[in-house]
Amino acid sequence: MDKQEIIKNFPALGAALDQDSALRPFFDALLSAGLDGVFAKTLAGASPETIALFLREVGDLDFARIAQHRQALQQGEQQSLRPEQVQAVSLVTLGDQAAREQADQECGLDALAQGHWASVAFAGGAGTRFFSQLDQLHQALAQPNEGIRAGQFDIAEPKGVFPISPVGGLSFYQLILAQALATGVATKRLPRVLMLTSELTHERTAQYLARAPLWGYPQDHCLLFTQAREPRLDVEGDLIVADEAGRLNKTGDGHGGVYRALLENRVSGQPLLEFLKAQGVHDLIMHNVDNPAARPFAPARLGFHQREQALFTLSAVRKTDPEEKVGVLMRLSDTGRMEVIEYNVLDPSVAGLTNAENGRLLHEAGNTNTNLVALEAVRADLEPSLYTGKQTESRVGPVAGSSLEMLNQHLTRLLDPERVRAYEVDRAAYFMPTKNVIGNDSVSTTSQMLSDQSRRLLAAAGAEIDPAALCDVHPACGGSSTQLGKQGLGPGWRLAAGARLYLCVGSGDGQGAPVSEGRLSLEPESSLLVYGQQPYGQISVDQDSHLQVQAQTSSCLHIGPGVKIRRGVRVEAHIGPGARLRLPAGREITGDMKIELAPGQDREI
Repeated sequence: MDKQEIIKNFPALGAALDQDSALRPFFDALLSAGLDGVFAKTLAGASPETIALFLREVGDLDFARIAQHRQALQQGEQQSLRPEQVQAVSLVTLGDQAAREQADQECGLDALAQGHWASVAFAGGAGTRFFSQLDQLHQALAQPNEGIRAGQFDIAEPKGVFPISPVGGLSFYQLILAQALATGVATKRLPRVLMLTSELTHERTAQYLARAPLWGYPQDHCLLFTQAREPRLDVEGDLIVADEAGRLNKTGDGHGGVYRALLENRVSGQPLLEFLKAQGVHDLIMHNVDNPAARPFAPARLGFHQREQALFTLSAVRKTDPEEKVGVLMRLSDTGRMEVIEYNVLDPSVAGLTNAENGRLLHEAGNTNTNLVALEAVRADLEPSLYTGKQTESRVGPVAGSSLEMLNQHLTRLLDPERVRAYEVDRAAYFMPTKNVIGNDSVSTTSQMLSDQSRRLLAAAGAEIDPAALCDVHPACGGSSTQLGKQGLGPGWRLAAGARLYLCVGSGDGQGAPVSEGRLSLEPESSLLVYGQQPYGQISVDQDSHLQVQAQTSSCLHIGPGVKIRRGVRVEAHIGPGARLRLPAGREITGDMKIELAPGQDREI
């Protein structure tokens, strides 16, 4: 239809254009782009006011991007790759890393101390699938963590707010900042944490971080920046009006939009990318917000990336089976470039190929989406990917929609393949995707894996822990069995089945004394929950991110030898700055206790 015929068929459109002539260029642009199908589909029967707001939103569209989206729809789904089109990548295995670990570790620690690294958590998703399953949460955990018990979340919050740690109930966001703070205390340089948010998650993320306990991490050191939003199209390539107001149905441009966002978001009057460079940052670690085991600041991996002079390092786990739903690192035969092939376009005959020498999968490197990228490699012109098959809301009811999104790992398609690396990480230590409430990759699996991680550290430090106990050790207590052991955390301890332990303390007395003198016993179904408000002490950070700690103001706990918490007893302690809680030698606690220590208070129980 031509312009006049469309206006004749939709009188409300004509009325809107007559009421506001400034809308006419937007209408003309819509027609020039061949997008007039929206009037008959999701604007049928709309009021002039609805159409007016819709046309104003049209004025902000990138029509070249929409044309690219429509072309992708016409081309259809990407064809599966054949065996001759791909080659196995040279994965730097855990065995390969052992010979160079010390040098990589030292290089990584030095780079952290120099302030050369920052992290980016992909926190733009609304978690729609995840929160739609919350009615099944009671099935997910035999013993709900403290955050779930207190109901410290709702479906309107971003997924990063969800309490995921197995006992204390720390959120995804809190775990990210706790790990960064532990790194800063260890290296005396606090790494910046960035969170890539969306229009849906930005404000609520900021509000949450303003109120959440962060143990001294300065909130202004965590930078929130937003990804761009693109309109969804229906399967025929037409725009979708989302509601009666006339707003377009839009979605984020994918985690690959991180590069565009770094270039377009501004801090202190300059692009975020330039701001980071001015702060001395050379490289970024990027990861999903819902992988609490991403361990972005693990120094050996950082040192590997730098010593290899890599522009991009992908972290990979070995696939458990050919059908595992993770992208696979492969090298394309025609270009020699390494990239991640999504599982939905991976031919089963390729996915199932095995290595004749060792019997493992030939293409075994599964993408964890924890990637290291040099700031010098950042560019926004990634090739987008088409996603279809998802019902989405419209003004006239659900319609089949499509989106065009970018994936951060596709930057490798544009880089010198000699400067791209694939680095194996241990699955149990680095990969806990939390996509569901129950089942695979869920709250239940992640909670158990986090507990097992703490249990292994304590056991290596000398504890005897029943597998049915739940352990939750805050990074302030130490990130290795050696560090835990120096604090007396583990030696001679016994945790029985059903026991629950949460510890967030950094010192026994603020002067470096151990937290425990050994032989702590938690009987079946007992709980010891210790929340230190300032586990390190008061923290100050200067404009160059140098960090100082006043240890004498730390929240302190001292557990004498032979302390025992009897069956079913719950001990919960909240320790303020500079306060000290003491459990004397041989103390047996036979009844529930909740202890609140004000700043500077000293108490023995």
